[in-house]
Amino acid sequence: MDHIEPIKCLIVRIKQDKGVGPVTWSATDFSPVDAVQIVSLLRSYSGLSRAELAALMHATPATITHQVRGLIDGGWVQEAGVRRSLGGRPRVGLCLNDQAAFAVAVEVGLTTVVIAAVDFGGHIVAARRIPESVAAITQGITVIAAAIREVVEEVDAPPEKWAGLGLAIPGIWDMSSQSVAFAPNLVQWTGINLVELLRRTVGLDPVVVENDADASALGELWFGAGRELQDLLFVLCDVGIGSGIIIQRRLVRGQDNTVGEIGHLVVEHARDLPACGCGHVGCLESVASLAALQRYVAHGMVEAEALKTIAGYLGMALAGVVNLLGPQTTILGGALFDRHPVLWPLLVQDTRSRVLTHLLHRTQFILSPLGDQAALLGLAGLIFGRRLSPETGPRLSAAPRRLTGNTKPLDF
Repeated sequence: MDHIEPIKCLIVRIKQDKGVGPVTWSATDFSPVDAVQIVSLLRSYSGLSRAELAALMHATPATITHQVRGLIDGGWVQEAGVRRSLGGRPRVGLCLNDQAAFAVAVEVGLTTVVIAAVDFGGHIVAARRIPESVAAITQGITVIAAAIREVVEEVDAPPEKWAGLGLAIPGIWDMSSQSVAFAPNLVQWTGINLVELLRRTVGLDPVVVENDADASALGELWFGAGRELQDLLFVLCDVGIGSGIIIQRRLVRGQDNTVGEIGHLVVEHARDLPACGCGHVGCLESVASLAALQRYVAHGMVEAEALKTIAGYLGMALAGVVNLLGPQTTILGGALFDRHPVLWPLLVQDTRSRVLTHLLHRTQFILSPLGDQAALLGLAGLIFGRRLSPETGPRLSAAPRRLTGNTKPLDF
């Protein structure tokens, strides 16, 4: 580990944002100092010493030493060897122990469900893709539970290593009732206490449910393009369209967890359009999603022209949100871009033509570097945060119950 820069060079490097303004780690970002914050920094910058953590987090060496000791005793962090120093005592680098814990992450889509086991370092170590609809909740939960059992058995970790289960849904999650409040493509899932149902069926605890775009935004924040950012906007373009908003490294939820429904911005007023799943006409989701593209082509529009139409609608909505929020970075992901890469340059050109001039050089647009892993990693981060959080304290999970089902291995 002797190649790591001295502390002053390291701090300068960390505080340099990639062309969109400085990343400012302030005392308020890390107060009070806790294990989750230390883990977040070590995940981004493996090999930091205790002194470097103290400098970056504006904390006393004694505070950092106390927290690190607890993380090492708990098996979360390990020492990574002694590094040479330009002066003073050699520094002992720290890194995460990838095998400290594992989380199960499930992303529910309209026609596909992905189940993954994620280690503490943010690596997907086992996964399954279920190529079928789970709109019928009874059958869906049974199939999902069977796949969870498969990935858990493949990892072969002891029961106490399993930190919990996370589920991402394409809809609005009601945190108070622990149920799906609105999901046009998962009507049977609404109004049911999913947390309790999954806990009883699978046997993992805690169970965390999150909107898919919000989970993706958190995945980028902790594991992807957002690790050095304070603010970001993540837009998920799939069969539907949603977004997750991060401000000052916190997910913005708003009233009833409904912030981020960009797919229901009205961008068209023609009365002859098909209704959106929400019941209104002219929503972005109804004219610029993967489902909309398929409808355009089915009605005889040439695909290239259909993609230009979608780029126009998406550009209009994105520019409006960027002008409103001014995020450092806007990250886009989802099957729409995976299947139609030609859409990306069209969208960037259209969006930038509508963004306020003074924002053009203060924000950037990128495709998600995590791809279809973003939501899965975001869910895992939430689960690990629960395990490390001083509010919840250490929690052990029971081993998932033995179930069977037909699934396909998934290579990431």
